[in-house]
Amino acid sequence: MRYAYLAVATALLAPAPGFSQAPKPVVLGIVTAQTGPLAAAGRFQMNGFAMALDALNRDGGIEIAGQRRPVALKVYDTHCSPAEGASAMERLASVDRAAMVLGELCSPAVAAETPVAQDNSVPFVITVPTAENLTLSGNPWVFRVNADNNQLNQALGRYVVEKGLAPLAFIAWNNDAGRGGVRSMEALLGASAKVAYTGYFNVGEVDFSAHVSNIRRAGARSVMLFMDEEPGALAIRQLRDAGLGVQLIGTLAMGSARFLARLDAKYLAGMMQYNAFPPSAPQPRIRAFDDQYRARFKEESHGFAAQSYDALMLAADALHRAGTTTDGEAVRKALAATSYDGVIGHIAFDAHGQAAPPVYVTQWCDDGTRKIIFPAELASACGGG
Repeated sequence: MRYAYLAVATALLAPAPGFSQAPKPVVLGIVTAQTGPLAAAGRFQMNGFAMALDALNRDGGIEIAGQRRPVALKVYDTHCSPAEGASAMERLASVDRAAMVLGELCSPAVAAETPVAQDNSVPFVITVPTAENLTLSGNPWVFRVNADNNQLNQALGRYVVEKGLAPLAFIAWNNDAGRGGVRSMEALLGASAKVAYTGYFNVGEVDFSAHVSNIRRAGARSVMLFMDEEPGALAIRQLRDAGLGVQLIGTLAMGSARFLARLDAKYLAGMMQYNAFPPSAPQPRIRAFDDQYRARFKEESHGFAAQSYDALMLAADALHRAGTTTDGEAVRKALAATSYDGVIGHIAFDAHGQAAPPVYVTQWCDDGTRKIIFPAELASACGGG
């Protein structure tokens, strides 16, 4: 497990004239993956945290009990490991004395970290993992800014039923994320949409030919893919090269310019996916964030970055309203009362600590751009998703 401080601007930490000591920084903990197979996702997450950190410290940090204090992030690379995540959470609480912990990428790691957060009375704000049970365990110290699987699937499920895209086929990871996604979608669809085939694959598998044959025999009209970018690109290529004219339905990872770079527009044209943050959407809050992100990182912005940016900004808001960094219960109550207009939309937590940000369905166009197709009131032309 690696860790590091994300540095605070030295000017903010230098003693001002007439004062003997600079304000003590507010330490916030970050758990993420900076190495290993999920390092790319972790980079998007850290980019969002870095943007928020700079925005806060440009304004002098967080005002707490009448004093402006700079913010420092203590970052732990947990590699999405439950054991390393639990160890990092313990260290952040007992050694680093973090006022709050944010981040993580994988649901199993979160499941190991949340009991430690509760035992140490440290609020934990999740910014990426989507397993529904993470905020349904009765742990009042856990909050999530991003949509969970059920919320994501609801938007996609409604669209599937409205457009008559059944019978459906699923190809999903043989893990908690993949099986959980299939279960959630099946529960939402119920009897309104027939499922013709469900197939699972193990992480690292690259041959989807058996699934392609089974889908053809089952007569599926659409194929829903519960997987990440790399297997997703392989599956799509093999489905299309086999001549299957099915409607492709993907996940968050398949609606970005980064994913387009793995294939080309002819493979993706017409494919739809749920999306928590369409970076080309015409909404001013999204456009402003995407412009800032592109200027700094020279690439299209990402939902993981936007969600993490909002999490750090609302964490700062909660600490300001709580007026303390050491009274965990006061900070927790301030978080629970959050009403924050962020980049991803309005964020308020329900009784379980779950936010309900907007969820979109986007579709790839023939020219390699995207458009919003659901909800209807936010529909856009190609280039607006």
